[in-house]
Amino acid sequence: MPPRLRPLCLVAFASLTALGAAEAATDPVRFNRDIRPIMSDTCFHCHGFDAKARKGDLRLDLREFALKAGKSGAVAIVPGKPDESEVIKRLYSKDEDDVMPAKESHKTLTDAQKQLFRRWIQEGAAYEAHWAYTPLSPVTVPAMPAGGRNAIDAFIGEKLAAKKIAPSPEAPKEKLLRRLSLDLTGLPPTPEELAAFLADASPNAYEKQVDRLLASPHYGERMAVWWLDIARFADTVGFHGDQNQRIFPYRDYVINAFNANKPFDAFTREQLAGDLLPNATEEQKVASGYNRLNMMTREGGAQPKEYLAKYGAERVRSVSAAWLGSTFGCAECHDHKFDPIKSADFYSLQAFFADVKQWGVYADYSYTPEPDLKGVNNDSPFPP
Repeated sequence: MPPRLRPLCLVAFASLTALGAAEAATDPVRFNRDIRPIMSDTCFHCHGFDAKARKGDLRLDLREFALKAGKSGAVAIVPGKPDESEVIKRLYSKDEDDVMPAKESHKTLTDAQKQLFRRWIQEGAAYEAHWAYTPLSPVTVPAMPAGGRNAIDAFIGEKLAAKKIAPSPEAPKEKLLRRLSLDLTGLPPTPEELAAFLADASPNAYEKQVDRLLASPHYGERMAVWWLDIARFADTVGFHGDQNQRIFPYRDYVINAFNANKPFDAFTREQLAGDLLPNATEEQKVASGYNRLNMMTREGGAQPKEYLAKYGAERVRSVSAAWLGSTFGCAECHDHKFDPIKSADFYSLQAFFADVKQWGVYADYSYTPEPDLKGVNNDSPFPP
């Protein structure tokens, strides 16, 4: 069954816990969790993806380059041999001309970070692909703590036990319902809803409240907020006069999609190409309004081709953030510094949407004539 539009709390929690620092010497050092953040902050500017900024012909973001001998004959990273690795020598150097990061970078590593580097190299200097571009892998659920009810409790219990912290007592029922209601609908419970929950002594009383709130039309309104933000929904056009546009049916489509628990693959298809589907329904055509949610102009003097380029670039930024969970914006001007995204990828994605019917300037001015908009002026409504 395809993923559906429900909160993925466990996935989110597992992702967050994976970002924690290595907590014990017995815990193997992991590149993505422990080393990549340090390198991104202190190393990659001079020894990363950008060939124009790279110094000493040394590249540390890719293992095959980091393990090669440089012009001096020194090898930056010798797996299993930190004392033979030039990186370790430079991190611990007392010579201002040799120490890394260089003084002019205004970056420093703590003793703990240096030890992480040493341990990582000692353990073999294994690199990992960026976590965002690797498939999800199963996670071993720790032992369930006393009073635990689900896998999230198991992960939290493991961390609390390691820190010798006892779990907090369960919140009273009125607080639980308030938290749940605000999370799922953005609204506090009514006095009647609270009274019914307090009077329900059944073992699944809380689960029944979850089901009730998921069935509420306010659930879709609450969940739609974040999607509408990333889809850049607005009912005005953004540029210059910021006139109204009648796009509210798209907002209703998103709300209804959450309330109907629409499969995510259908949610995607309908927004990116709903109008191109065979025998497209009105709902699917409305969904494809996503492609026209960018800022638009009819300002006098605006150049149509310039603004069509602006619209296309903005659409790439939105699609990449919403569906790929990645920022393509940097690649509009240059290959991405930290992700495997090239300028060619930015413009090929823009070209993918080049057949979206749109006008650079939404008016028929004498200096920018637009036959499709004959008679349209600054007071006219924006066309669909």
